[in-house]
Order: sequence, then structure tokens, then C-alpha cells
Amino acid sequence: MSSVTEAFQTHGDLRKRCPRTPPFGATMAAPMPRKPKPPTCEDCYFHKNLLCALELKEPCATFRPNRPEGLVPPRQPVLLMRAPRWASRAA
Repeated sequence: MSSVTEAFQTHGDLRKRCPRTPPFGATMAAPMPRKPKPPTCEDCYFHKNLLCALELKEPCATFRPNRPEGLVPPRQPVLLMRAPRWASRAA
């Protein structure tokens, strides 16, 4: 067995280690899950590129996020093809 494998088996098992505790007097706040902030008109691609003629506080129906790759079209639903009606009839 290699020395790396032996070292990992003796020192690498995290279940056997004692948990680290912060130094005396130090406190850590519990991590709070971050809520995504709602989009605003200022976050819109059209507003950032001076293409918007509306003055609204909330995003409009044409809102597109301003991304580094530019204007990205909205996702389209998947088109599922059905079998033709004549294929389901009994011969």
C-alpha cells in the first residue's frame, strides 16, 4: 500500500475528526437562504441599452434579463408531435 493511501486512511476519514469550533467569543450567524430579488425595469436588456420607451417601476411583458451574451429569447415550450388520426384507426 502506498504512503498516500495509508495517510488518507489514518487521517482522511472526516467522520472520525472532531468538529472545528470557532474561537472563544466568536459567533457565526446561521446561514440564511437568499431569496432571489424580483426583477425590476432597471434589470431589463431594453432599459440598459436605452431601447425602452416605457417608464414603469415593475418589469413589463417584454422584459428580458440583461446578460453578458446579449439578448436571449424566452424559452419556448417543447412541440410534441401526435400520431396522425388515420394511424390510430383499426383497419
